[in-house]
Amino acid sequence: MRNKIIGKGLVFGIVLLFVGAGVVSALNENSITNYKPMVRGNWWYVGGGNPGNYSKIQDAIDNASNGDTVYVFDDLSPYHENIRINKQILVIGENRDTTVISGVIGQDHVVRIASKNAEINGFTIIGATGGQDGVTVYPLMEESIISNNIIQGSSYGIYLQATSTRTTISDNIISTNDFQGIFCQGSDRNVIDGNTIAGNGDFGIAMELNSIQNWIIDNTIEDNLGGIQLTGSSSQNNISGNQILNNDMEGILIKGLLCTANEITKNNISGNKAGIKISSGGKNIITSNNIKDNSMKGISLSVSNENIIEKNNFIGNRKNAGFVASFGTSWDSNYWDNWVGVKFKAPLFKMFPKIIRGIVLRNFDMNPQEEPYEI
Repeated sequence: MRNKIIGKGLVFGIVLLFVGAGVVSALNENSITNYKPMVRGNWWYVGGGNPGNYSKIQDAIDNASNGDTVYVFDDLSPYHENIRINKQILVIGENRDTTVISGVIGQDHVVRIASKNAEINGFTIIGATGGQDGVTVYPLMEESIISNNIIQGSSYGIYLQATSTRTTISDNIISTNDFQGIFCQGSDRNVIDGNTIAGNGDFGIAMELNSIQNWIIDNTIEDNLGGIQLTGSSSQNNISGNQILNNDMEGILIKGLLCTANEITKNNISGNKAGIKISSGGKNIITSNNIKDNSMKGISLSVSNENIIEKNNFIGNRKNAGFVASFGTSWDSNYWDNWVGVKFKAPLFKMFPKIIRGIVLRNFDMNPQEEPYEI
């Protein structure tokens, strides 16, 4: 597989051609890049009928060196093994629908990434019974890439262990795992982009402990217990452009005193029990989201202060918003389908603010919109 990786900003505009997987990169406000190009040197083959090829993926990995590519044909699939990628290599399958790694009972993972700058691409990864995780990234590993895989039937689909960092998780289908589709335990500055995360037994994406500066963008997260969960001291995360649909509990749950300064923007959050629930923490920014047809509340705040909630659409929720013991939140320029100025067209009613009811207290959106935003 050959993809072009163009190094931007070089004085002479040199174009480099690398052998390997496609460029997966994302920049946040601090210009963090999650993809570090690697030259994929020698190729090692598994399956494929050539008498010199390996029959086990792990045997090829063991003989590869940093910078190499292990290419796995699908003719010997399923590969009944648990693999450990402990070198800076690309392990790529011929076809993600038919190149299958099926875990064997006795280990806690199907794929273990135990090297920096390692990549796995193009497999169906299936856990064995007994609590195996699909793909585990070990502590202190950084700039790994997990892309274009189907990960199913595992305990956690993808598990980023504490102190792993700058992992890119892109274009995967992560489904029917027992717990979270993606679990980040104290893992920071990751990019989770363009995945379909559906039908898992817990939240689609969960972040715990010191998970900071993660980018969760352009995913479809549906039919899980919940959509996205931030707990512990998960802060400064960006959740944008996602389809968060039809989860049994919250579309987005933020829970923890130190869960602060997260930005939730341009998401479609529909058909969940609650669209967004924030319990403790604060100073989160919620802007330009479609929060629609959730069976309980669109947004619920509990002991959460100084949030900014603006320019969202609140449509068809059983209750659009509510709060308990939450102070200093700014509600501005949202569209509310139950605002009196929408229900009644007389100019007099346009002068009234939208009232957001709490326990005892009231908040106000002083600039409610007459028409929903195009988001």
